[in-house]
Amino acid sequence: MDTAQTASVSEASAAPQEERAADLCVVAELLEIQMSIARATQREALQAPQPGADYCQRIATVARSVRLTLLLKDKLSRQAEERRKAAAKREAAQEDWHELRVKLAMQAAVYESSEEGEEDRRADELSERLERPEVVELIEASRAEVAVAALCRRWGYPVRVQQWLEMADEAMEELGFLPSQDGEDDEDQPEPRSAAPGRRKPQPPDTG
Repeated sequence: MDTAQTASVSEASAAPQEERAADLCVVAELLEIQMSIARATQREALQAPQPGADYCQRIATVARSVRLTLLLKDKLSRQAEERRKAAAKREAAQEDWHELRVKLAMQAAVYESSEEGEEDRRADELSERLERPEVVELIEASRAEVAVAALCRRWGYPVRVQQWLEMADEAMEELGFLPSQDGEDDEDQPEPRSAAPGRRKPQPPDTG
C-alpha cells in the first residue's frame, strides 16, 4: 500500500482518538468529584447534621448528576468504538482497492503482451502467481507503481507501468470502484472482487 496514504489515514485518526481519550479522562475526573460530594454529604448527615439541611435532596441531586455523567461516558465510549470500527473498515477497503488495482494492472500486462489465444492460459498462471505469499506481501508493502514494475520485471512482462495502471483504473471505473468521469451515479453497480481488463478497443482514425 502507498505509505503516504497509510500515514495520512493514521494521522487523521490519531488526533480524534487522543481528543476522545482526553474527554473520557475529564468525565472520569468529574465522576470522582461527584462521588466525593456524595460521600461528604453522607458523612455530614450521619455525623454532624445541620439544622434545616435536606440531605435526601442533596443526595438525589448528586445521584442525578452522576447518572447523567455516566450516560455521557457511555456515549463517548460507544462513539470511540464506532469510530475505531469505521476506521478499520476504511483501512481494509483501501487495502482491497490497492490490491485489486495492482492485480488488474498485471492482468492488463498479460493480455496486452500475450499472443492470440494465449491470453486466458497466461492470465490463469498470473492469478496463481499473485496468490503467492511473497507476492501478496510485496503488493501490500509497496506503492502500486513499484509493485507493478517489480512484478513485470520478475515475470518478463513489458514494464509499461503507467499504461497498465491506466488500464486498471479504467476497468475499476467500469466495475464501479471509481467514480465515472462523466459524473454518472454508479452506486447501484455491483462490486465484484476482481476481473481482468480486456484489450483496449482500437480508436477510429481521425479523418479531420
